[in-house]
Amino acid sequence: MGRLLSLTAPAGFHGTWRRLKICPSEHCQWAFYDHSKNRSGTWCQMAECGNRAKARAYRNRRTEPSDAAAQ
Repeated sequence: MGRLLSLTAPAGFHGTWRRLKICPSEHCQWAFYDHSKNRSGTWCQMAECGNRAKARAYRNRRTEPSDAAAQ
C-alpha cells in the first residue's frame, strides 16, 4: 500500500492524476497513463484494445441494414 501511495501522491501534487485512465475494453480494464497532448487517449494500447473496438464497430455498421436499403 505504501508503494502505491508513493507512486500516486506525486501525480496528485503535479496535477497529472487526470491522465490516469482505465481502458474501457470489457476484456482488458487495465489502468494506463494518457500521454496524448489533449488528454484524448481512450485505450491502453491502440494496437490491441483500440483496434478491436474499431473493427467491431465497423463490422456492426456493415451488418446493420441501412435506412436507404429498406425503402
